[in-house]
Amino acid sequence: MSGHHHRRQTCRLCGGGHLTMVLSLVPTPPANAFVPAAELDQAQERFPLDLFFCEDCAHVQLLDVVDPRVLFENYVYVSGTSPVFVRHFQSYADDVLARFQVPAGSLVVDVGSNDGTLLSCFARAGMRVQGIDPARDIAAAATASGIPTIADFFTPALAASIRAGHGPAKVVTANNVFAHVDDLTGVVDGVRAVLDQDGVFVFEVSYLVDVFEKTLFDTIYHEHLAYHSVQPLIRFLDANGLELIEALRVDSHGGSLRGIAQPKGGPRVVGASVAEAVALERRLGLVKAETFHAFARDIAERKRQLGEL
Repeated sequence: MSGHHHRRQTCRLCGGGHLTMVLSLVPTPPANAFVPAAELDQAQERFPLDLFFCEDCAHVQLLDVVDPRVLFENYVYVSGTSPVFVRHFQSYADDVLARFQVPAGSLVVDVGSNDGTLLSCFARAGMRVQGIDPARDIAAAATASGIPTIADFFTPALAASIRAGHGPAKVVTANNVFAHVDDLTGVVDGVRAVLDQDGVFVFEVSYLVDVFEKTLFDTIYHEHLAYHSVQPLIRFLDANGLELIEALRVDSHGGSLRGIAQPKGGPRVVGASVAEAVALERRLGLVKAETFHAFARDIAERKRQLGEL
């Protein structure tokens, strides 16, 4: 066990201790840890890559947690370099603003805002914006480009200070972040702290349905701690003061889930998309460990075929 990694013993969503390993991949270094040519002969630190199923709430996750500073403080991936992603974020912002009739001048907070691509879409529509991202160089570049970005990890204390300085947010977004954080309860506590009572929390994550149906085992890596499905999320958000009101499927990253939540007791009714997603997950068997044992056997067979090829 290195100083850069630990293994948790409980489910990240429900806190339960009944966890079944369903897939064990070969331990590897972090996905984006590219090394200069001069260091190719030095051994890189490797971390376990084992997938677990929670028997209590059906959440699928990694329990081995690599220190987020190792993964994210010198992060290299930038959204704005991908034209596909720029278009995705523009339609995302347009959809949120239209769906919820967000008044001009409202505060939009993006957790894990990267280079500010999404927030720039909200800013052009007349919103006040605030980014938060621990990747220091990327955060500094975003601020210099006109999207104010705090170079830090998102915490309830940081959320409270944003609210004190700027007022409550009508929209909080988190894209490909909600699957990358070990302490999801802390993130949700922060969202509640900054979100207006009639505001919405919108998050996008890789969707377990797509990972399973398309055998997307290349999306299983150390940054990606949680493999979200809707049924466990409903229970988790409810236990933490939020209500899931939409569960929308989108095309990004091979197939993602766009969840929309409001503070409990908020003004909006729960959309049909939530029950439809739960029904699909049950039909596919994503609520039992055996389904993922079969998934592991399928991956092993792909490996064998590739070796033969």
